[in-house]
Amino acid sequence: MTNYKDKIEEKYKKILFIHGWGFTNQVWVDFIENNIPMCNCICIDLYKYIDNSNGDLTVAAKKIVNEHDDIDLVVSWSLGCFLGKEIERLRNNRSFKMIYVSYNPKFKKTKDWKNGFNENTINQLRIDLKNDIKKSFKNFYLLILGKYRTKKNLYKEIKKNLHPIMQINITSLLNALDILEKKDFLNCKFIGSKNLYIYGENDEISPPIIKEKIRYLGPDASVVIIPNSSHIPFLTNKECFLKIIKEFL
Repeated sequence: MTNYKDKIEEKYKKILFIHGWGFTNQVWVDFIENNIPMCNCICIDLYKYIDNSNGDLTVAAKKIVNEHDDIDLVVSWSLGCFLGKEIERLRNNRSFKMIYVSYNPKFKKTKDWKNGFNENTINQLRIDLKNDIKKSFKNFYLLILGKYRTKKNLYKEIKKNLHPIMQINITSLLNALDILEKKDFLNCKFIGSKNLYIYGENDEISPPIIKEKIRYLGPDASVVIIPNSSHIPFLTNKECFLKIIKEFL
């Protein structure tokens, strides 16, 4: 029987990973090195593409597709899913797969959309970034862990991301935060796209209830909820996360 490694290497020439806000591509690099027996992965720098495209995700997606035209699978997480959506739109439902982790079609809560960050939380992030960047990210990591049961232990692991993220220019972080606040995919349907959406049961930023909206926007998509998980299921529930991906592939 074909094992996971052979299946990946034979069927997928190139897999693109896109990280979320508050982290760098190192979070995916570490995950791949520790969990996926393969080498043909690209972990892009989300901030670089946003800056080089003046905050236009469509332009950023075009740059990525032009640079990596043999992409077969895109794995995006949190804010990175917005860029993943633009890539999906450009590829026009061609035979490649998309995995969206903790996707939220709109990350800012409004009167008509109750899932995501409060406006005050986003504004406070901007203030904290300018006054005490280290404290800002420590608080952000606690926020996205939410009600995860072993929060204390995992928080120590996530804090390893402090060093790489603090090397990112504050302007770049603020530009990405603007996209997190303003971008809206609530009315963007992706008919025919056979995608996989993965959510953590205890994710307070992108709660599982979003699956109802996902099924409306992409009726051909698959949605999986990981029990006792958070906004970062590939860290909080690694084994379950990997199993889901293997089954999807």
